[in-house]
Amino acid sequence: GCTDPDAYNYNPDATIDDGSCIFMPDEFEFNQSTLQAFYFVNSSSIDGISLDSGDWIATFNNDICTGAYYWDGPYTTIPAMGDDGSEWTDGYLQIGDIPSFKVYDDSANEVFNAIASEEFEFENNAIFNVDVNVADDCNGDLGGYAFEDYCGDCVGGNTDYTEGYHDGDEDGVCDEGS
Repeated sequence: GCTDPDAYNYNPDATIDDGSCIFMPDEFEFNQSTLQAFYFVNSSSIDGISLDSGDWIATFNNDICTGAYYWDGPYTTIPAMGDDGSEWTDGYLQIGDIPSFKVYDDSANEVFNAIASEEFEFENNAIFNVDVNVADDCNGDLGGYAFEDYCGDCVGGNTDYTEGYHDGDEDGVCDEGS
């Protein structure tokens, strides 16, 4: 079993470390809340490749982790904690907020932004079924934030353009060739 007390799956009864220890990424630490929702993740992948044991999925409210769990195969349950008014949950999800997802790739030691197959508003004691995947954005960045604006231009993320305006689109009219 896992003999490391810092591991997520520490087994105090284990006498020999079998290499099965699973460690939570620092970015995915969170506090328990009295307000909780749960996301059953049916499938999850990074650039089309299924997650492995040791990979993690987390819910976030902006830059604050609100819940996480290691990938344990289909129907892995990811918690999403709400702001219950305590100091430990300040900035957590409010009723009606839509959490974002991130995936930690253990083999690459890297965190990626992920997209859920459906967006569900946070609701206490709710249970949702989703797929969570990491893919390239329109700029070609794995897990990036760039997206196509109203003119069909790739903006935001690592592009040179800001959200909604690109090459003379400041007047709100999509210009030819922009």
